[in-house]
Amino acid sequence: MNARTSFSLTQLEYIMAVHKTGHFSKAAELCGVTQPTLSMQIQKLEEDLGVVIFDRSKKPVLPTAAGKKIIEQVQTVLFETKKLEDIVTADQEETLQGDLVLGVIPTIAPYVLPKLLPQIEANFPEMRLKILELQTHRIIEALGTDEIDVGLLATPIKIPKVFEYPLFYEPFSVYCRKDHELAKNKRVKYTSLKFDDIWLLEEGHCLRHQILDVCSFRSKKDDARRFKFESGSLETLKSLVSSYGGFTLLPALATDDLKQNTSLIPFERPIPSREIGLVYRREHYKTPLIEALAESILKSIPPEIRKLRPKDLDVIPVD
Repeated sequence: MNARTSFSLTQLEYIMAVHKTGHFSKAAELCGVTQPTLSMQIQKLEEDLGVVIFDRSKKPVLPTAAGKKIIEQVQTVLFETKKLEDIVTADQEETLQGDLVLGVIPTIAPYVLPKLLPQIEANFPEMRLKILELQTHRIIEALGTDEIDVGLLATPIKIPKVFEYPLFYEPFSVYCRKDHELAKNKRVKYTSLKFDDIWLLEEGHCLRHQILDVCSFRSKKDDARRFKFESGSLETLKSLVSSYGGFTLLPALATDDLKQNTSLIPFERPIPSREIGLVYRREHYKTPLIEALAESILKSIPPEIRKLRPKDLDVIPVD
């Protein structure tokens, strides 16, 4: 190998740490080394390659134009290295085992995880699962940087080089108090919904945009609502509805533990719904673990939801 292109995996890991943190000191802490050691190794690699990877005048530190291309390739090299290590490990083991990092959006996490974890514990005891609650855009970013292995979110997202594994469809219902005008309906039409008293999730949640699509509210001005509190939690919206009034839309898994003074009203067909699935990099080396995760998720979902098919539904796009 030519001296100009020689490098170590440790140097590549240092580069990714700086790229991830934007700081040499934070990167050194992340890698468990001193900052001079990390800086020296990165500088040595830059000298060997004949390019400057990071613009150190920026705060936080940013990659140069050449550095961006190098970092993209470094990420691929490290990913393939992990893949090789996993193949060797799997060949030496008789049972399915290993580490899996899962990102889950907040509108799914509290309703799926309590039932999912016992499934994994019972059926895949050697799987070590780390779970991060992240919004959709952060899951996509984290997949790109290998911060997570797989995401559980509303699909389809249609991102290049990302594989989508649809799992189930989750219909929406209107949630309101029994004294609300919508509670008089056995089934709700899209056109019956008004913008002035709806409670919404805050910006950044894909479910917010899906609800606005269901209600045809995308073009409405925000000042049409009297109160504009927006939450990151469906549970907070449920509490507002039961204690104050107004209405919101709930996905099916979030409809347990409803207050006695409230009503849950289904939509007329086709029922607005969201598709829930797993996403991961197409060449992922942990596919057996991801398939085991998918199996466990499906087992933790109520049968009536698991059996739903798109022909009965109006599946709302993510964006």
